[in-house]
Amino acid sequence: IVPMSPSADKKSQNPNSKKRWTVIGSSILIMAIVLYVSDASTWDLDSSFSGLSSSSAAGQITTDTRYKTRSLYDYHDVCIVGAGLSGSVIAERYASQRNQTSLIIERRDHIGGNCYDYIDEETGILVSKYGAHLFHTYYERVWEYIQQFSEWTPYEHKVVALIHGKHVPVPVNIDTVNALFDANVKDSKEMDAWLDKEQEKYPNGPTNSEEMAMSRVGKRLYELIFHPYTIKQWDKEPRDLGPEVTARIPVRNNHDGRYFADPHQALPSKGYTAIFQKMVMTNPLITMKLNTDYFDVQDKLKCGKLYYTGPIDRYFADMGLAKLEYRSLDFERRVVRDTNHFQPMGVVNHPNATLNYTRIVEYKHFLDQKSPHTILFLEHSKDNGEPYYPVPNPENKALFEKYKSMAQKETDVTFVGRLANYKYFNMDQTIENALQLFDDDVSTLDVIVWHKSCKEDLSWISSWQGGNLPVNRTFIYTNCHDKEFQLPSNAELHKVTGTSSTPAWQHHLARSKEIQFASQNMFVGCNLPMLEAKDSYAAIQRQSIFVDYATLPFKDCKSSKCSRSMSPGSASESFYVSQEGIKRFMGGISLASKKHAPPTLGKSSSTSEK
Repeated sequence: IVPMSPSADKKSQNPNSKKRWTVIGSSILIMAIVLYVSDASTWDLDSSFSGLSSSSAAGQITTDTRYKTRSLYDYHDVCIVGAGLSGSVIAERYASQRNQTSLIIERRDHIGGNCYDYIDEETGILVSKYGAHLFHTYYERVWEYIQQFSEWTPYEHKVVALIHGKHVPVPVNIDTVNALFDANVKDSKEMDAWLDKEQEKYPNGPTNSEEMAMSRVGKRLYELIFHPYTIKQWDKEPRDLGPEVTARIPVRNNHDGRYFADPHQALPSKGYTAIFQKMVMTNPLITMKLNTDYFDVQDKLKCGKLYYTGPIDRYFADMGLAKLEYRSLDFERRVVRDTNHFQPMGVVNHPNATLNYTRIVEYKHFLDQKSPHTILFLEHSKDNGEPYYPVPNPENKALFEKYKSMAQKETDVTFVGRLANYKYFNMDQTIENALQLFDDDVSTLDVIVWHKSCKEDLSWISSWQGGNLPVNRTFIYTNCHDKEFQLPSNAELHKVTGTSSTPAWQHHLARSKEIQFASQNMFVGCNLPMLEAKDSYAAIQRQSIFVDYATLPFKDCKSSKCSRSMSPGSASESFYVSQEGIKRFMGGISLASKKHAPPTLGKSSSTSEK
C-alpha cells in the first residue's frame, strides 16, 4: 500500500523525493492499520459536528472525529428518530440522569433540527437555515434547564409590518392604530374603547381564523394585516382555517412593541447549533447517526426504547391513509454589500398581496453582529418541502385523529414532538414536553418478589398496588411447582427452575431481552445477597431497594443489618429497609406529584396553556 514515486523506473531528479514518498506511504500504512485494529465500525464519522463551522449558504457542515461512538447496530438503551429539540433533550436526559446510551437517527446532514444555524461564508453573519428562531418562555424549569448549554444574550424580539409605506408594530398596539388610521389613542383605556368599537362579536365564540381575527382587532385591521398575510402564508382563506392560527398573534392595549411577553427572552450567544453540540455531541453515551433514514435501518436496530419525532403520517405510510397537509418555506438569500442594515428590525412582515414573500429576515440585527455587509432571507410559503406548519382545518384534524388512534396502539414506540403530534410547538413548549415525557417514562416502580419457601404471605402486594406506592408491574418468581396459591391481581407469575439459592433478582436480570426494566425496582425476599445484587444493578444504572420479608408487613426495621445503607448517593442505591423507608425512598423520587397536566399523544402537553 506504499505508493510508488511517479518516476519509480528511474532515479528522481529530486533527492528528497524518495524520502517524501516513503513518509506519505508510511502514514497511509499506519492509518490503515489503526482503522483495521480499532474496527472502523465503532467510529461514526458523519455523526459529529464541530460547533459553528464556517459554511456556505446551503448550510453544509464539517465533520469531527473526536467523539468515539457506538455502532449504529449495537444495542442502545434508547433509540430516537430525529435530532431536533425533542430528540436531543430526551437523549441528554437519559445520558445525564440515567447514565443510559442513546442512538439518535437523523435524515438530514446536521444536528439541531429546524434550530440549526451556521456562519454564512460571504458575510460572516450567523444565520438560521430554517428561519428565525427567537427563544422565549414562561417555564422556569425550561429556562433553568437550557442555561447549562449556552451563555445567553438578552433579546426582546420586535416585528414591524410594511403597510402603505409605513413600518407599523406587530402585534397591534396603540402605535399601530395611530399610524394606520391617523388616530390619537393615548392610553390603555382609550385603546380598549377603540378595540371594543372595532371588534366583531360572536356569541358562540370564533369558529375559524377569520372570526378570531375579527373578534380581536375588527374588520379594518383584519383586511389590512391579517387577511392578506394569512392567504400568502397558508394559501387558504382564513375562514377555512382553525381559529388557533390567528389566535397566536397577540393584541396589546398599550405601547408595548415586543412580540412576546414572556419573562425570559434571549438568544444563545453562540447560536443554536452550539447548544446541540454541547447537549448531545460531547456526551460519549449518545451516538449520532446523520444522513440516515430510520425506515431504511429500523429492522436492524437494537433498542430498549424507541422515541419517534418525525411526521406521524410517514410512520404509518403503509396503512393506506391520506397524507397530512403541511405548509413549507423557501428561503431566498440576498446579500446587500457595504450596508450596515437594510431594514429597521430583524423581521419585517409584508402582508401586501402583490408581493410573493411573507417576510424578510435580516439576521445581522440579532446578537449585534458585525460585518461590512448584511444578508437577507425572503420567505416564500409553499405546499411542498420540509414540513413546517400543520394546516389546522377540520379535514386534517379528523385525519390526524385516525393516525393518533393507530399510534396509541404502538406499545413499543413513543410519539413526541411537533411532527408526531401534528401540532405547532414553540421551542420552550417542545423542551417542556420532552422534559415531562422523560419524567413520566422513567418514573416507574416494579416490584420483584422471590416466593422461595412457598409459605410467604403475598396478600400485601395488592394493597401496595392499590395506593400505598405507584407500582407499575409486579413479578413473582417461584419454584413452588406442586402447590397452587392465590395470585395477587395485576401480578405476573414466573415459575423458575434451578436451586432455591438463586434469588429473584438474578432471574429478573436474565430477562433483559424480553422486558424493559423500570427505573426503580423493589426486590422482596429472604436473606438477599445484597452486595452482589447491588453491583449488578449498578451496572445497568437502575435504582433499587431490597426488602427482607422480616420487615413485612408495615413495621419498621429494628436490626442494624436492615437499616444499613449500601453505597448511598450512587447511581444504584441498595438498602435493607422497612416499608416506611421505602415510602421515604419513593417520596424522594416524587413519582406521584406531577407539576403539569397529563400529556396527550406522545405525552406532549397542551401548547395553548402554560
